[in-house]
Amino acid sequence: MPAPIPLTAPGVEEYILEHTTPDTEELLELAEETIQRSDRPHMMVGPVEARFLQFLLFAHQPKRVLEIGTFTGYSALSMAKVLPGDARITTCELDEEYAAIARKHIAAGPYHDRIDVRTGPALETIGLLDGPYDFILLDADQPHFPDYLDPLVALLSERGILAADNTLWSGSVLDRTDDRPGAEGMRRFNDLVTARTDLESVLLSVRDGLRLIRRKP
Repeated sequence: MPAPIPLTAPGVEEYILEHTTPDTEELLELAEETIQRSDRPHMMVGPVEARFLQFLLFAHQPKRVLEIGTFTGYSALSMAKVLPGDARITTCELDEEYAAIARKHIAAGPYHDRIDVRTGPALETIGLLDGPYDFILLDADQPHFPDYLDPLVALLSERGILAADNTLWSGSVLDRTDDRPGAEGMRRFNDLVTARTDLESVLLSVRDGLRLIRRKP
């Protein structure tokens, strides 16, 4: 297996974390349970990306949010914190156990009436949804990211933003000899977005790569 390519100089990520507003007590409790009960706790977006999403949504103030990849609910709860009271989040999760953890923490908090957790294959769920959505976070099923591009762009509102996570895939997008499904899927997704003349995007080196996409005016 190819070694991950460092995205920052040693110590930079730790410095960034030390100088970022920390998680609330509720998110810390959720993160701790995720670490205890999941063998993939790295799937949480983490405090730095969570704060970035909060800043983005605080400024954008979307009313309808769609998330692909609930995991244990960390990102959905982070986003709900900065949304207007009449906003709603629909979040999709394939794994019933992870969805159960998310629902438990959502129900215990002040945003239980704003977040709807849907279980099942996300592409099937997307086909049942009525748009438009003002903000979409794509953060699951990375090998098949290319399959999500057209359906999600079609669900965007006029000023909607699609945020795609893990778009640097631990730096492996740089290694064309890395043929693992995640690396190949992410390279294809990035190339597809770049080739679309109807889209504008920026690829940010936040955590594992976050690509922001919108329709051209």
